[in-house]
Amino acid sequence: MAGPIGPEIWYAALAAQCGIIIQTDDPALCKQKLYALRKSLDDPDLANISIMTSPSSEKELWLVKKEKP
Repeated sequence: MAGPIGPEIWYAALAAQCGIIIQTDDPALCKQKLYALRKSLDDPDLANISIMTSPSSEKELWLVKKEKP
C-alpha cells in the first residue's frame, strides 16, 4: 500500500459485497495501522470487518466482512 491509510479504506470494505484486498509491502505494519485507525474511528459497524492475511500472497491483506448469523 502506497501512502497513508485513511478511513476510506474501512468504509470501502464496509460498502463492498464481501470486502476488499489491500496490496502492501509490509503486511504487519499495515495491519497495525489498520487496527489503530479502526479504533480511532470508533464506529461499531467496522467491528464486523476482519483483517486477514491472504493465503495466496504474502503481499496482500484482506478486509473481509464477517458473516451474519
